[in-house]
Amino acid sequence: MINNIFFFSSLLLIQLFGQDTLTMSNPKDSLKSNSDSMIDKANLSSTLDSSIYREQINEVKILLSESIISDHTGDTLSAIFNFKLLFESLAQIDEMNDMDEFEVLEYNKILKTAIDYFEKKALTINKIETGLSVALLRDKLDEYIYDQNLEELEFVDETVEIIEGHIPITYNRKVASIIKFFQKQGKGSIQKWLNREDKYKKIILPILEEEKVPPELFYLAMIESGLNANAYSYAHASGVWQFIKSTGKIYGLDVNWYTDERLDFEKATRAAATYLRDLYAEFDDWYLAFAAYNCGSGRVQKAIRRHGSRDYWDLYTLPKETRNYVPNIMAAIFVAMNPEKYGFTPEPDPDFEFRRIEINKSVSLEKIGECADLDIKTLRYYNPEIKQGVIPPLKDGESYNFRLPLTANSKFDSLFALVEEEKIDEIVFKRHRVKYGETLSHISKKYNSRIKDIVSLNKIKNPNKIKPKTYLQIPVSGYQDYLKEMNKSNKTEKIYHTVKTGDSLSEIAEMYKTSIKNIKRWNGLRNDIIRIGQKIEIFAKESKVKQYSKKKNNISKKIYYTVKYGDTLSQIAEKYGIGLSKIKRWNNLSNSDKIVVGQKLLIWSPV
Repeated sequence: MINNIFFFSSLLLIQLFGQDTLTMSNPKDSLKSNSDSMIDKANLSSTLDSSIYREQINEVKILLSESIISDHTGDTLSAIFNFKLLFESLAQIDEMNDMDEFEVLEYNKILKTAIDYFEKKALTINKIETGLSVALLRDKLDEYIYDQNLEELEFVDETVEIIEGHIPITYNRKVASIIKFFQKQGKGSIQKWLNREDKYKKIILPILEEEKVPPELFYLAMIESGLNANAYSYAHASGVWQFIKSTGKIYGLDVNWYTDERLDFEKATRAAATYLRDLYAEFDDWYLAFAAYNCGSGRVQKAIRRHGSRDYWDLYTLPKETRNYVPNIMAAIFVAMNPEKYGFTPEPDPDFEFRRIEINKSVSLEKIGECADLDIKTLRYYNPEIKQGVIPPLKDGESYNFRLPLTANSKFDSLFALVEEEKIDEIVFKRHRVKYGETLSHISKKYNSRIKDIVSLNKIKNPNKIKPKTYLQIPVSGYQDYLKEMNKSNKTEKIYHTVKTGDSLSEIAEMYKTSIKNIKRWNGLRNDIIRIGQKIEIFAKESKVKQYSKKKNNISKKIYYTVKYGDTLSQIAEKYGIGLSKIKRWNNLSNSDKIVVGQKLLIWSPV
């Protein structure tokens, strides 16, 4: 049976990758034959020695094979699990900064194949909702909108409802078209989202009110994730608000081996409110802030310059998904406000009902579950940010804020007080005896660990050769890496580097101890071209900002100053230590010194 399944999977992968890419048993041989043809075509030279990249890309191929097998044998849950691991592994590779041209080509080919199979060929995935369902639905929606001729739709009066303190609500042809999509192709997914609406509103709306942002931001979360705390996307975003790791870090969401705070629906909501408030301060327009949340402020600024307009509906050179993003949110608002009108009957999910407890010792969810008389699945549902089934190691005096369901045993407090702190080594390390035929890839998946952690901990010289009957320590929860991460400052600050003569992206990246790839992502750059005077966004460690400013005098922070009664341009210029002419130039004030109370002025303040 196993041989038949492997043969079946081999045939499928040959169709996807071609014969040369497949042979898993000897990666070097298979890659050699494949690379010969690819290098001839692309005129590349690459080194195919054993490396972390090579280990990870081979693991991805195996995961893709297992995902396809699970899908074709009708094992839906295994298929979902394997596809989740597959896209997480691809995300890890994407974060590597040292891939050569051949490796990038190979990676992109596998990523495209994985997405293509998931979206167009999977047999079982769509039978139940998965973490990737929202990304899949948005792709289908983009295709639907692209195929629509909006001019041929029935006439729709465009209306805009503006209420102070709220986001303008627009109804137009595009919004009407998306509502139709929700009623037909998207009906099953939208029904699930509406079922979750009340449950999450009780958590999210009070936080939005505390953060002084409009309540309609709630529907951005609905479009981003379908109100699924475990949602993730091809862009490696996670959680209800779909933060990518780098942006989450900037807004205080920690991601480590123990926890992923992007999945914490309360912390992530507060971070999203702050992020969106910052974007609104930058654009002074909620629709543009939404667009920037979707594709980055750099791309939106570029579109504004290109079109000479700050009207979201005029920016047709924005990415396709971003052009549909605000209409999606508007459509979600209309459907949620009157679901019966559009053919939906919400069946509200049970509310989150919990009390917060402070846990000051490292214990497993299993121990907590025993005291609470609850299963681990329920505890994870209320605390989705906990990844490893254990309360993270705590420093002296620290505690972990844990959500305990109200259905817990009434004697929980007295029972839990008797639980002793578990030895951290017993929680985070497992001893594994290597069996014949086992590979590091199989072992790492078994324990949900990473190959490079196992290699590092056991000082393995050749990852392709591990001896049977030997013992390996498996870092199940990555304790040492976590402690190192805890003890260093991860706080970052956004600064701006003004491009001067002779500057290049590589020199700027080297100066700020980051990568060209990061700088391009932060600024929405598609190539390495920069111009003199251009301001480049940099997210630098707070502890290093002053050090950088001493080296260069071209580092500044973007500030929006709100004009107060009695202010003059010269007073503002003196306050920030900059020239009056610069403030005029930055704000297109020509030769006039006239400003009005409440006006927002862009200031590039030296660090």
